[in-house]
Amino acid sequence: MAEPTSRGGMRRRQLPQGLLLALGVVATGLVLLLTVGVTKPDQAVGPTVTTTALPPPAVAPKPAVAAPVDHPDSSDVAELDEWARRLAKPTGVPRALLAAYGRAEMWMRTERPGCHLSWSTLAAIGQVQAVGSGPLPVPDPLWHSFAGRASSDGKPPDPRDLDDAAFTAARALCAGGQDLLTGQGWSTAVLGYTQSTADAHDVLAAATTYATVAPA
Repeated sequence: MAEPTSRGGMRRRQLPQGLLLALGVVATGLVLLLTVGVTKPDQAVGPTVTTTALPPPAVAPKPAVAAPVDHPDSSDVAELDEWARRLAKPTGVPRALLAAYGRAEMWMRTERPGCHLSWSTLAAIGQVQAVGSGPLPVPDPLWHSFAGRASSDGKPPDPRDLDDAAFTAARALCAGGQDLLTGQGWSTAVLGYTQSTADAHDVLAAATTYATVAPA
């Protein structure tokens, strides 16, 4: 029987089925190869890490040895200086700084009697923020809002003055009306000052240590 011919008169030869199958396998392989080469592989998904934020302190430090009673009508400089002298060695805080912190506590008893600020909180903030022998660092926004002169000499508050810096920090801590004898009140006040939960915990630890110190 004669083989069919194409329209041009030439015979159309059919490829063997085996060869067609082989060509199909090769074509499929090429497609897969090209697809793998241009397709971005799925990125490995690692385990989900849950970061738990450090909660604010839940307790307040106990008050430290109280600063002397303020005498509005008489000088209490000598009494305050003696108090600071007796605490300087056991606390490791310079005497001049202790006097500034004590003065701030004394003044806040009149200005904000419900605040119950202890000098130990001021000293602890100073320790955590690495004051050394310098004035307590007061953030600019707080300084502009609460700056106060710790002496009645008519001069403007000076952030480089130990007493002014401590007094301003005390005013900032007590400005919100919190009772710093309570955990919530202390935590709110200190977090408002430090803006750091980690620092607040460090301040709590330092203030707690100061609260255990007895005058020499």
